[in-house]
Amino acid sequence: MQNELREKYKEGLYKKIHFNLLRNREVLDIGCGDGEDAFNLSKIAKKVIAFDIKKFQEWRKYKNSKLSFKVADAQNMFFKNKMFDGILLKDVLHHVEKPEKVLKEIDRVTIKGSVIILIEANRYNPLFYIHMTKILGHEHLTQKKFKELIRERFVNAAFYHFESHFYPNKLIQGFLKLFQLFMEKTPLLNSFLSYNVAVIKK
Repeated sequence: MQNELREKYKEGLYKKIHFNLLRNREVLDIGCGDGEDAFNLSKIAKKVIAFDIKKFQEWRKYKNSKLSFKVADAQNMFFKNKMFDGILLKDVLHHVEKPEKVLKEIDRVTIKGSVIILIEANRYNPLFYIHMTKILGHEHLTQKKFKELIRERFVNAAFYHFESHFYPNKLIQGFLKLFQLFMEKTPLLNSFLSYNVAVIKK
């Protein structure tokens, strides 16, 4: 049951972040964590190179002929210029000292015509602010800061905002789904939605 709930959650999440725009592309997944998203991306992409600042044990089970993992620093990538035509970056910018350097590096390693998808949690989402910001100390970006940061490097970025939460219990997940719909359908709450997304067509 938990696996089924998680699969449905991931399916909905990928639709909201425009995952399918990376289909048939050579993609760099920046800050891939345990590699699950990179693995799912490898099912539709031409090739995926995924990296994080440290190695994860889960990489072994996710690695395949279209997916390889590396240890690297997003602020100083060792990849050559213009290597990729797709980028996925999720929940990374608030972790690094100089997020503008990460965006500069993304610009450097991508070719003209690339699709770049950047996702960051919203600092002032009511659930995230209590759990992630106050309790766990994550310094998430506000919607305003996220847009300002991205537009400094990519002026043509398109921005989207959505609500998404997962809990491995059918009843609680059902409540969270109703909460998500309420948040997304209420214009006055737009600035509090849990995720900010920037899609850049370079």
